[in-house]
Amino acid sequence: MNRNIAVTLECFIHKDGKYLMLHRDSGKRIMPGVLMAPGGKREFNEGLFACARREVFEETGLRIKNLRIKATGNAYLRDLDQEFYFHFVFADYDKGNVLENCPEGRLVWLTPSEIFSHDKVLAEIKLLGNRLFSTTKEVLSYTAVYTSGNMLESFTIEAP
Repeated sequence: MNRNIAVTLECFIHKDGKYLMLHRDSGKRIMPGVLMAPGGKREFNEGLFACARREVFEETGLRIKNLRIKATGNAYLRDLDQEFYFHFVFADYDKGNVLENCPEGRLVWLTPSEIFSHDKVLAEIKLLGNRLFSTTKEVLSYTAVYTSGNMLESFTIEAP
């Protein structure tokens, strides 16, 4: 079976108790109108942290530091027949100003509770809950299947 896989990441940038989140444009093919962390696809032979720094700068205009992996997994978007192998990376703000015209959507700083209560937050983020934003060194691993858009069909956190 040929697999249609994209290798991606989302980077949760922390500053003053808030995280920079991206409310994706409603015209996007993948997860239209969904609130998620900035990020994107890894380029050929690109390291995870190099990708995070590049994607964050391209989408937000910010420089980041203290990068760490918080989750890894697979998500399958059934309607697009697209599989994503991804990492959720957390980082601290280093310097720069947020772009006013992000090419991917609207950028907004939110607390974890504001993220969880947002009606369009990526389903995976909501289901991981406080474990995702905890200060423990725990790295989560999970799988998700979406029927279309942000409509989650199944979600499983793996035991270590």
